[in-house]
Amino acid sequence: MTTKLIQYEFINSQTSNVIGYHSLPADLDKKALQEELEKKRAELAIANTLFVELIYWQDTRSGIR
Repeated sequence: MTTKLIQYEFINSQTSNVIGYHSLPADLDKKALQEELEKKRAELAIANTLFVELIYWQDTRSGIR
C-alpha cells in the first residue's frame, strides 16, 4: 500500500525563488502538518542564512499556502 503524499515548496519572499521542497503524508492532522512545515522552514532559513519570516510555503497542487 502506498501513502498519498502532498508536496510543498518553500519560497524566499524577497526573491520569489523556490529554495526547497518537502513531501508529507496527506493524512497528517493540521497540528502535525504545521509542525513539520515550520521545522522544514527553520532548516531552510538556517541553510540559506535567511530570516524565518522571509520563507513561506505553498502546496504545489493548488498554489495555496
